[in-house]
Amino acid sequence: MKALFLSAAMAIASMSCFAQASDHSNVHIGLLLDNVIEIDPPADAMGAYFHTGFDYTNGLELTDIHGGHTSDFFVSSNRNFNVTIKSASPNFLYIGFGTGNTVMPCSVLQYNLFTNGTGGTNATPAPWNTLTVAAAPLINNGVYGPHKPFSLRFRADPGWSYSAGLYGIDVVLTATQL
Repeated sequence: MKALFLSAAMAIASMSCFAQASDHSNVHIGLLLDNVIEIDPPADAMGAYFHTGFDYTNGLELTDIHGGHTSDFFVSSNRNFNVTIKSASPNFLYIGFGTGNTVMPCSVLQYNLFTNGTGGTNATPAPWNTLTVAAAPLINNGVYGPHKPFSLRFRADPGWSYSAGLYGIDVVLTATQL
């Protein structure tokens, strides 16, 4: 009996020598992703100063405060996207003391998709396109990812029929996921 007890004690002791040296546990991780699309910059400013007959006859390309001719944008999206352009209102807002025609339609302004690094296709029908209050396609099927660049040029051709003063209008660019 002593031999059996001694054998059992040695077996138990040897088991403790081979005891479990590690263990593991699992952690479940969950990620909740939203569809995200952003267009930057959220606001930009461009303008033109008409001060010669040549300017009125031929129109002018708009510039920013640094003299640049493009308005640069970036789209970041986790899905492919389209970009549209439209005027926020049918007419320019007028500030001045003019007594003549001060109702300038948004169609005085034209736009051009100057560069397109979005991976999508240029959806504009001509080099210079007339701005309207209806959303017009600018870029079709831009490719998802961060900071997809594109730039616009604007041109104003008001002609000779409007009173002197300051005219302003907002242009709305909308990026929409597909």
